Amino acid sequence: MFQISNLLLAADFSAEVANNSAVGMIGSFIAAALLIVIPATAFLIFVSQKDSLDRTSTGRR
Repeated sequence: MFQISNLLLAADFSAEVANNSAVGMIGSFIAAALLIVIPATAFLIFVSQKDSLDRTSTGRR
């Protein structure tokens, strides 16, 4: 384990590289939310509302 930590310290990563990596990761999370999570949530809400209406109208017959 000590050798790996020395290797990482010797690689001399700059703060700018770390910052750019962090910004890219956060951007990926936001893109995933916009492309996957929000549309899936909207679809599931739509389907659940439609099912609720169908069950309500079926119960009145």
